[in-house]
Amino acid sequence: MQKKDRNSTANGNIAIRLLNKVKNRLNKGIYIIKHEHDVLASIDDRPAVFYFGIPMHSNMGDLAQCMCIRNWIQKWYPTLNLIEVDSKVFMNPKSSLRKRLRTKIRKEDIIIFQSGYCTQDLGGVEDLMHQAVMEDYTENRMLMMPQTVFFNSIERYKKASFIYDAHKHLLFLARDSVSYDTACRMLPHGNVHKYPDIVTTLIGKYQFNRTRNGILFCLRNDGEKLYKDEELDALKERLKEFDYVEEFDTTIQENITAKSPNLNDYLMDFISKFADYKLVITDRYHGTIFSLVAQTPVIVLKTTDHKVQTGVDWFKGVYDNNVVFADSLDQALVIAKDMLNRNYVISNKPYFECEYYNKLYQLFEEVK
Repeated sequence: MQKKDRNSTANGNIAIRLLNKVKNRLNKGIYIIKHEHDVLASIDDRPAVFYFGIPMHSNMGDLAQCMCIRNWIQKWYPTLNLIEVDSKVFMNPKSSLRKRLRTKIRKEDIIIFQSGYCTQDLGGVEDLMHQAVMEDYTENRMLMMPQTVFFNSIERYKKASFIYDAHKHLLFLARDSVSYDTACRMLPHGNVHKYPDIVTTLIGKYQFNRTRNGILFCLRNDGEKLYKDEELDALKERLKEFDYVEEFDTTIQENITAKSPNLNDYLMDFISKFADYKLVITDRYHGTIFSLVAQTPVIVLKTTDHKVQTGVDWFKGVYDNNVVFADSLDQALVIAKDMLNRNYVISNKPYFECEYYNKLYQLFEEVK
């Protein structure tokens, strides 16, 4: 009897898994059809900005980039029709979107790509999407918002290099010195500039008048994580001697995407949480930027690659006392003690919007 019950339970679990798989495929198919319809239905007689690669996952850094890119487009191209494209639908062989857009996107339309860790071969379809769009629209002006660039495969690097460098109307922005050097090699005839992450345009825009207590650890849990949990836990225990410690990440459980109607409010509520603390310790690049937006001192920890460490270089000479890179967890402890003992009010200025993004329009307009 027990064996029969176990077999029934096992068969029931298999049936549930199969049902969930079918439901997921149906939902994916429905989403593809709806996204195709929405994109094509939004095209009209107006010149357009096609924004490729909108983030459809719940990472607050990527979504903050999306919000800032939209803000930049609306500020500098207010009369153009903004049309947003999901990379996974565009690249899905079951979707007709790529084929149908070839007859819809006109030479005068502008193409802008999502910022982030996208020009890489570590996973996802973003770099392949870049290549496909560049091959399909050789005469359109294109703006690649600031990228981290990294390739493991020589073949993938060479293919990307060939296609990117062949596009004569591309402005490529790299968001750190290592990525900039790589991009310059990839595009020997290209128009490459080193540019800060667009989320830095939020720094200096907001003041948070609230009582600050505690220390926030904003930590990643992925392949870029360098320190072991027990090492980080030991640092947290040491810091509890000075104040209470809390932790969260910029990748969240809620289903918030670029299409969420309350995205801007959700993002600003999320960023404002960083203003509740006396100090932030993070290995997230956008955790660093969110701290500066929230006017909170931040210590930046090492990761397994160059993205965070070289990204912090942007803040040297600008917010020197408010953001510090730690070479080790022992050094992070020393820096944390010093920052917690200070009694000062931070007022970060809107440096990056003034010095970079208010000038990007003219830089892009020079691309012919």
